[in-house]
Amino acid sequence: MQRSWSFAIKQVIVFTVTLSLMWINIAHAVTNNDLVETEKKMNNARANINKGDTDKAQLNTEIKSVDGRVAAIETALNKIDGQLSKAEKTKNAITAELNVLKQKMAKSQTELNEATKKLEVLTETLNQRAGSFYKNGDISFIEVLLAAQDFNDFLVRARFLQIIVSSDTQLVLDIKSTRAKILKARVAIERDKKQTEAREAEFKAEVNRLASLSRQQRNKRDQEKAQKRAKEQLITKIESDRESWLAAEAEFSRSAALIRQKLAKSRQATSKPSVKGFIWPATGPMSSPFGQRWGRKHEGIDISVSYGSPVTASKAGRVAIAKYYGGYGNLVVIDHGGGVETWYGHNSSFAVSAGQNVSQGQIIANAGSTGNSTGPHVHFEVRINGAAQNPLNYLP
Repeated sequence: MQRSWSFAIKQVIVFTVTLSLMWINIAHAVTNNDLVETEKKMNNARANINKGDTDKAQLNTEIKSVDGRVAAIETALNKIDGQLSKAEKTKNAITAELNVLKQKMAKSQTELNEATKKLEVLTETLNQRAGSFYKNGDISFIEVLLAAQDFNDFLVRARFLQIIVSSDTQLVLDIKSTRAKILKARVAIERDKKQTEAREAEFKAEVNRLASLSRQQRNKRDQEKAQKRAKEQLITKIESDRESWLAAEAEFSRSAALIRQKLAKSRQATSKPSVKGFIWPATGPMSSPFGQRWGRKHEGIDISVSYGSPVTASKAGRVAIAKYYGGYGNLVVIDHGGGVETWYGHNSSFAVSAGQNVSQGQIIANAGSTGNSTGPHVHFEVRINGAAQNPLNYLP
């Protein structure tokens, strides 16, 4: 799209300039208005070039700012990604730790179930043994001992009863102790499990927070890079258009030069004064006409000449002023009588002095760029009773 637009601009410029040059070459005569219009187009091309250069410089400044922001985002993103990686590793370690605790819980549950089962079996055995005593009558341990045949039988019976009682008692105590230890271990494991689950939840939340922040930074970086690409595309278009406007400026400049040559030749060929008796005060094209210019009235015409070119009296008269005069710079004013004066501004030097009589065509100064001037030229005015008139109405 941008290439098509640039190509269209180039085509329009080339067509316009080519048409202008063809018209100049074909036309029998050119006017100062032709020069003014051509220079206006040339200045417009230059203005577009300058605007493009300004816009390009601004875009380059903005691109540098974008690069700075992208670099800052990349730094922040690297830090966040580092934190995210660390948090994920910690979370994974906690999850692994939690899995171990879950396995311990499962194992302790199995051990508790086995201990409980053993206790139930032993209890049942004891109940059965107690029942056998009751089935044989209400016999106490004392009666068993007293039923001994002799002392040796008494000792055997006592030893047997002691073994039975000690064995059952110890077994019950062992099982109860094991069960108590398992229950105590389960309490500790359960506590650790809850704490580990809390830590896992905390790091899961931290991982999610950092992952979200990382996505935000990446989106922000991508947006900045998209802006940079858009600005770079604008610079490419500006550079393409600049080539077109440079070509246009060169062509309009060549066209203006051709017009100046034709105007100069036309004026050189005009040796007779105008019907009002005036001649051109210098040989060169008119670069600025009489009338409104830059928001104010331009009270004369500007004739483009080289520095030091001769400036001649447009009509015979007496020199009223020959001195530096504000914005006019070095000014010569000639009084022609009857309230008619001609003014010649921006001279580099004087060839006459105030009070001197001069003839038509006599050199009165050398052209320059003194006063409010942007380059060497002759500012020429015709005044009637002090009021500025259009000099073209008095010149041949």
